[in-house]
Amino acid sequence: GADMIRTAAMALALCAALPAAAAEVTDCDRPEANVRNLARPFASATREFANGDVALVSLLLEEPACCGAHLVVTLPDPEIGYGLCRFVTSDDGLGWSSLDLVGAQARYDPATGLQIALPGQRYEGTGFVPFTLHLTVNQAESRVEAREE
Repeated sequence: GADMIRTAAMALALCAALPAAAAEVTDCDRPEANVRNLARPFASATREFANGDVALVSLLLEEPACCGAHLVVTLPDPEIGYGLCRFVTSDDGLGWSSLDLVGAQARYDPATGLQIALPGQRYEGTGFVPFTLHLTVNQAESRVEAREE
């Protein structure tokens, strides 16, 4: 009842105070990267690129209410052939309001690697604002970079 409303209001106030900034990429050894947080519907929560070598997995946590959307990127390790996992989130670690894997556009740039543009929304104080999450996946160097635009 009242406690849940108060908690939601505090979460929204916290999100409102945080400016939008660059994205953060870390290893997947964090609680948010748990499979129980897979976004629903499951059928649109994953996308494969580069002949299946690169996969995006959409995560959506229930808290904070404004911004629990995160992304996992998996790619093969060039030395062992499998197993690299990168967690992508907003620079404050809270995540975004939503990410749209279905709407993702990809192209390959030989100089930098796979370029993926992923539409999303973030909460900015008074409402939700569209943005694009730009990913660069360099398989040869086992590197994932992300930025918001």
